[in-house]
Amino acid sequence: MSNRIIVILFLTQFMVLVSGVKSLAQFQQLPTPVSQHQVSYSNARINQTPLNLPFWDDFSKIGIDTAKWINEGTTQSFTIGNAPPTIGVLLLDGVDERGSPYSQNRVEQGITDQITSKPIDLSQVTPDEINSVFLSFYWQAGGKGEMPDFNDDLNLLFLNKDGIWVNMWSVSGDIPEHQEFFTPEIIQVTEEFQHENFQFRFQITGRASGPFDTWIIDYVYLNKNRNANNLFFADRALTSYNSRPSQGYSAIPLFELKKNPDLFWTKTGNEFNNLDNRFRAMEFSIELRDKADNAIISRINDNTPFNPVPLASERRAFESNNFSNIRIPSQETDYELITYLSSGDGILFQIVNGDTLFYNDVDLRVNDTVKTTIPFRDFFAYDDGSVDYSAGINQRNGMLANRFEVQSPVYVKGISINFTNLNQANNVIDLMVWSSLNNEPVFVKEVFIPEKDDINEFAYFEVAQNVLVDDSFFVGFTQFTNDFIFVGLDKTYDNGNQTFFNVAGSWQQNELVQGSLMIRVHLSETPIIEEESQVHVGFKIFPNPVQDWLYIEGNVDGYNIFDPYGRSINLPEETYEDGKMIKFAGLQKGVYVINLIQGKEQKSIRVLVR
Repeated sequence: MSNRIIVILFLTQFMVLVSGVKSLAQFQQLPTPVSQHQVSYSNARINQTPLNLPFWDDFSKIGIDTAKWINEGTTQSFTIGNAPPTIGVLLLDGVDERGSPYSQNRVEQGITDQITSKPIDLSQVTPDEINSVFLSFYWQAGGKGEMPDFNDDLNLLFLNKDGIWVNMWSVSGDIPEHQEFFTPEIIQVTEEFQHENFQFRFQITGRASGPFDTWIIDYVYLNKNRNANNLFFADRALTSYNSRPSQGYSAIPLFELKKNPDLFWTKTGNEFNNLDNRFRAMEFSIELRDKADNAIISRINDNTPFNPVPLASERRAFESNNFSNIRIPSQETDYELITYLSSGDGILFQIVNGDTLFYNDVDLRVNDTVKTTIPFRDFFAYDDGSVDYSAGINQRNGMLANRFEVQSPVYVKGISINFTNLNQANNVIDLMVWSSLNNEPVFVKEVFIPEKDDINEFAYFEVAQNVLVDDSFFVGFTQFTNDFIFVGLDKTYDNGNQTFFNVAGSWQQNELVQGSLMIRVHLSETPIIEEESQVHVGFKIFPNPVQDWLYIEGNVDGYNIFDPYGRSINLPEETYEDGKMIKFAGLQKGVYVINLIQGKEQKSIRVLVR
C-alpha cells in the first residue's frame, strides 16, 4: 500500500461541495483531512555522482526509490490505477506526500506534485547513438480518483545543457471521463539534453487546495539504442493484490478458523499482463507460508501453466486451485499468501548490432511476485490496515456500522476504529454493538476519539462487560454532530455491502461507497468478566461486577490493584471474619486488575467496576 494517504474527493450529488454547502445526509466517500502545515521545497541542484543508463522504475517495490528520484509531493499507490501495466503506480495530485494541500485558497491554481529524476550522465552517448535516446512511460488520468479538469495539465520537462527546464510533452484534463486504460508515450532525448547532469521531471498543474486532479504515471524507462516504436518490453507482470481466500475478510480470529476451516478457505487469484508484443508460455505458483518462521504451509499451485498460452500484450485474470488440507496454526500468527510467475523474465537486455547487452541493475522479475498477509489473531477485519480514503455520515444521532458473522456464540472484547480526521480527537461518540439492526443495541459506551500520530493507527476500545453475539451482528457508533466523522476507507477490495448507516431513523445497506470501512471487532470464546463471583483454589472473590465493596475470602497474603490505565492504586480496606473488604465505590467505571499473592504464587483477576 501507499506510504501516506491517498486523499480523493468525488464530487457527486451526495458529496460535500467545495463551496462548503452540505448535501443531504448520506453515507459518503470523503477526502481524508490532515493537519495543515507550511510546505516548502528547494530546487537546488543535487551534488552527487550521476546515474548511468538505463533508468527504469515500475513502482512495484514498496516506497519511492530515493536513489532514483527527488520527490516533491507524489506518492506510490497499489490501488488507485485502473488496469495498470504492473502492480504499483505513481500518483500525482493536489496534496503533498503527507496529505496536506499546497494552498488554503480553494480556487488557487498552480504547480503541485512533481517528481524529478536524479542526475543521469548522458555525456557518454556516442555519435552513433545520439538519435537513439528515448524516454517512455505510461499515464492515466483520474484512475479511481477524480478526473482532471480542462485547465489541469500533466507535463514532462527535460533539463538542457544550460540548466534550463524545457517542457517536452503535456496533456490536459479535457479527456473523456472514466478513461479505463493507461496510454503509452515515448519521447526522444535529443542532443541538447545529452550532458552529464541530465534530469527529467513529471509535474502537474491544477488546483492546489486539495486532491481534485489526479494523474497516474507508471513504467518509466530511459535508455539508448531505442526508437520511437520501442514500446514493448520483455516483461510479464502481476498487476494487483491477491484476491482474498477468506470470504472477503482480511483478518479472522484464530478460533473461528479452527471451527470450520473449509468455510473460510476458498480460492485466491490475480492478474497478469504481458508487456511484450509476442506470445509467451508462462506458469504460476501460489504458496501459503507462516510469517513467523517462513515455513511453507501449503503449495496451492505449483508451476501451473497458463492455458491457453498468453498472447502478445494480453492481460488475463486467473484463479488458484481450491484450498485443501491447510494446516491450522496452533497459536495466533500471520500467514502470507504468495503468488509468483515463472515467466522467463530476467535482467534487462538489448540486442545491438548482433551483440547482447545486459543491464544487471534492472531486474524485470521484481513485478512477478505479490505477497498478501492474512492475520489469524482475535479480530475480524475487512480492511488491510492502510487508509486510502475516508467515509462518513453528516447527521446528528446518525449511526454507522459494519456487519460481521460468527459460527457460534462468542463475546465481544473490543472494537477498533480508524478515525482519520486528526482534528476530531476528543469528540464524543457512543460505541455500539447490535445483534440485529431491528432491535436496540446490546452494548453502548460513551467514548472520546483519541489523539494519534499516524494516520493508519486504529483507536482500540475495550468492551468491559460480557456482550454475547451469535450469527450476524453489527459493530459501530452513533455520532452527536452534523459534521462528518471521518473513518478510514480501504479501497483494496470492495466490502461496501457489509456497511450499514442510519441517518433518518431507518437503517440502509450501503450502495454508495466502494471499499472496506475500517471498523474491526475483537472477540473472545470465553466471558470477558466472570459474573457475580470467582472461586479459585484457596480463595473466593465477589461480587464481579462490583459497585461498592469487593470481598476477598480465603488465604491471601497480599494483593496489588491496577486501574484501567495500568497504574497501581491503593484503595480503602477493612477486614471481616472471612477475609478482606476493598472499597471500589466512586471509582471510574472500567476493568481493574487485582494481583493476588499466595506464598510464591500470584493470580491476576479482572474486575469490572460499574
